[in-house]
Amino acid sequence: MKHDRPARPPRRAAARRLLPVLMLLLLASATRARAATFYDVSLGLDVGDDARLFLNVTNDYFAPPPAVATRLVQRCPRPENDYPVILLLARASHRPPDEILQLWLSNRSWADIMFELRVPPSILFAGLSRDPGPPYGKAWGHYKGFRGKDRFEISDRDVVELAKLQVASGYYRVSPYAVIGERQRGVRVEQYVADRHRAKHGDEREARGKGKGEEGDQGKGSKGRGHGHGKPGGKPDHD
Repeated sequence: MKHDRPARPPRRAAARRLLPVLMLLLLASATRARAATFYDVSLGLDVGDDARLFLNVTNDYFAPPPAVATRLVQRCPRPENDYPVILLLARASHRPPDEILQLWLSNRSWADIMFELRVPPSILFAGLSRDPGPPYGKAWGHYKGFRGKDRFEISDRDVVELAKLQVASGYYRVSPYAVIGERQRGVRVEQYVADRHRAKHGDEREARGKGKGEEGDQGKGSKGRGHGHGKPGGKPDHD
């Protein structure tokens, strides 16, 4: 005698239908929790609002331990310039970021540090397949002519600008050329990052006050490397 299979209990079927909804709710909750724990690495720094947001995005992108991040930023002579390069080189070389900061404070150039750590210049040009134009065109020309044998010739300023470009494009998952397009319109990378952050999370300046203003690279927090000690030979920082 043939027996009909018993019908599936309605509760189990309802639970299966609710599962995708629950997964979406958990994902949204995790996203909100991550935003709520966005670690402000710039506390105590005398930097402009764009630089503050850029530092925090840089920190969120590389995600060093909070104690390491705070120690690094407080020791960086020019945090918005130094911090992204240090973390980028630390990731590429698998060396502690404190070690890289110490090399920088000993008046080595970024090119010297990359050569010493055997970090290839390709990390600065990730996502670039054609001439990016100004302000990256000169560095691109050196890169295309580089044969990988000797020290890669690049200025400190170009290393800083390219590291910032990698942070912005990597964090927001956009082509570097999208950031470069804004850069060529006169928008600094810090401003690009800060504007995107404000568009998503709102303008936090109302809550924090607008006293510091938009100082950028030339703000009060942009001090010379080594606490006033320039490079050997009197060269300016990030030339």
